[in-house]
Amino acid sequence: MSEQIPSYPACPFSGEPPPLPPGPVFRARLPGGDPVWVITGYDEVRTALNHPFLGRDLTTDDPHMGAEAAMAGALRDRTLLLDGPPHAQLRRLAGRPLTPVRVAELRPGIRRLADGLLDDMAEAGPPEDLLARLAFPLPLAVLCALLGVPERDGAAFRQWADRMTAIDAATRDETLAALHTMFTYLTERLEEKRTRPGQDLLSAWLAAQEEDDRLTDNEIVQLAFSVLFAGYESTAAAIGACVYGLLRHPEQLEALRASPELAPNAVRELMRTQLATPYYRVLRARRDFPLAGVTIERGDGVMPLTWAAQRDPGRFPSGDVLDIRRAGAGVADFVFGYGRHACLGAALATTMVEVAVATLVRRFPTLRPAVPLETLAWHTDRFPGGGLRELPVRW
Repeated sequence: MSEQIPSYPACPFSGEPPPLPPGPVFRARLPGGDPVWVITGYDEVRTALNHPFLGRDLTTDDPHMGAEAAMAGALRDRTLLLDGPPHAQLRRLAGRPLTPVRVAELRPGIRRLADGLLDDMAEAGPPEDLLARLAFPLPLAVLCALLGVPERDGAAFRQWADRMTAIDAATRDETLAALHTMFTYLTERLEEKRTRPGQDLLSAWLAAQEEDDRLTDNEIVQLAFSVLFAGYESTAAAIGACVYGLLRHPEQLEALRASPELAPNAVRELMRTQLATPYYRVLRARRDFPLAGVTIERGDGVMPLTWAAQRDPGRFPSGDVLDIRRAGAGVADFVFGYGRHACLGAALATTMVEVAVATLVRRFPTLRPAVPLETLAWHTDRFPGGGLRELPVRW
């Protein structure tokens, strides 16, 4: 008989924080059946995210690993999905074209893309699904442009991404087929950039060098895949969740309309308080170690709940309250991970969400939900992004 431990989450996800037992660490079973240690306290989550005995797990069949388990057989060189010195070397080389200074240069172009998408939405007239009109096409267009992918191929990219992030809707064979197709496509684009380099990431990674260390072709293709896989779905989900959070709190939406300069702080506070998914990546223990009074044993799965840590009242007074003027909201520590696996694209993702929210609020001062917010459905079949299935709005 299997161990009798509670399920996590204990109820269907509806955008609200799932109930949690007291204490910073508890045992729970995920929907796929795997037991994990769930970490909720701020200090404990911070420790877990950068613990030397916890690492990425590419062998589990846990569905909440999304396409990553399917990728295990395809990864051979240094990769962002693994650990150790090779991973650190890769981050140093890969992160050079994604610095905050470089991302700041991209902001005007991102704003133009957002305005163009909202022009189309305005022309179509209300009601419209904000996810289909803005949240998904904006990051896809930005990431394709950043990688030097022709605009005409954007639809194919979205189809491949959908198959790799849908936990239940795609079979393992379909996931692997989409993975193979995308890897093949990116390899072909890399060959083009080798002979005709541009201002894109593929060209920058081809030129990246640290002493005698260069990125291999396979590493560059894996990096490009990681940018698309991690950056597209999760950024789209974050845009939808942030707008949902503002619509749930019209007084905060009005405050942002009155003071648009608050957009950066507002977005970080929204990402801190409004869940897009109740899950986080499952880490695996490489050896026994203590954490908050319990013993994590070798092989145990560990899920640090970053959303819970960012509501920890010991760190965030009135942490469940959305306040876009909150001092220090710009330091939402775990939105993009922490430590050696902190997201390389954090500055880019934050910029895309900021631009999307700020442009939407500026362009549509009477924005409001087209249906009762409590009737909206959330994805429980997608990783890592989660998010709303649709967000109909009027203006």
